[in-house]
Amino acid sequence: MKDKVKGLIVGLTIGSLLSGSAVFAAGTQIEVAFRNLKFMFDGVEKTPQEGKGFIYEGSTYVPLRFVSESLGKEVQWDEASNTIWIGKAPHTVVATFKGGQVTQQQFDTFLAVNTFFQPSYGSQQTNQQYLEEMVKQLVSGLILNSRVSEQDRAADKARAVKQVTDWNNQYGEQFTSSMSANKITQQDVIDFLASSYSAQRALGATLTDERLKEQYDTHLKSNPNYYTSASVRHILIGLTDSSGKALRTKEEALARAEDVESKLMWGGDFAKLAAEYSDDPGSKDNGGLYETTPVTQWVEPFGEAAATQKIGEVGKPVETMYGYHIIKVESRAVRTFEEVKPELQNELMAEVTQKFTSEELPGLIESIHVQP
Repeated sequence: MKDKVKGLIVGLTIGSLLSGSAVFAAGTQIEVAFRNLKFMFDGVEKTPQEGKGFIYEGSTYVPLRFVSESLGKEVQWDEASNTIWIGKAPHTVVATFKGGQVTQQQFDTFLAVNTFFQPSYGSQQTNQQYLEEMVKQLVSGLILNSRVSEQDRAADKARAVKQVTDWNNQYGEQFTSSMSANKITQQDVIDFLASSYSAQRALGATLTDERLKEQYDTHLKSNPNYYTSASVRHILIGLTDSSGKALRTKEEALARAEDVESKLMWGGDFAKLAAEYSDDPGSKDNGGLYETTPVTQWVEPFGEAAATQKIGEVGKPVETMYGYHIIKVESRAVRTFEEVKPELQNELMAEVTQKFTSEELPGLIESIHVQP
């Protein structure tokens, strides 16, 4: 078909590019050549439903909405700012909840900061289920932050600033280049951390002393020495060296341990004997001392001896997988409930988080509209 040349109002071009509707700009005319153009997208032909392609002064013009949507990009018109948004408009609301909403820009920043901390998340950006779970996380944080006082949020913000400053000092250019690669700023990271701290604070506040005490008692029931710490001196008569090569038989080790015990009973200096006889490189040059250590960290029955042996006395040789130990307990204490409350809160954080996300959050979310 031959090209047809006709006068065309400039406004018609603009209207067709966006929506296919005519918008007239009085008094301004141009001449264009309409053509029957074929549009191929990755080898697939697509035909515009509205608007035609045309040539003007050597340039080819095609409907913007048709091209964008054929490439999988949404097109939006912002009347207030006379702006055409191709793709995701930052002001678009992607989630609403009781008391607030989440915009595309907020969500994009949240995703980028998460990828900054967990680079493997970057491959999930086109996963619909991942996006829905992430927007729920963002909504959770916003809701929980609203339950924290301004004073506590300020404290969490200061903590976040200090952490980011420390990372800057420690990693320098590596830290800043990683932020740039993820298209985020230092302030984005600070805001993310502060929000996380405040969310944890809000969840922790839901843990009653009754629940914490229940957890404390559960640990003691499972192991009476769970909260016991001790400072001990010991001399190890080992069976092998650090490379696993045999040093002596069990019988030889026991005889050597009993000899050391005898020396101590007759007034021998523990530190000097540890330096001479002990096969434990971690303590032999420190007088055999391990200071204020939870007894549950030690292999049994070493830990049991540390928890029960009389303070200040040298005990009989204790056999473990490493050999025989001569132990002297210097001091011992049981941490109280008040002392371990912060630890108990950390232990139970997963429990209260799960309770919030499964029982409370669904009733607070009103809508979610995210897409890859």
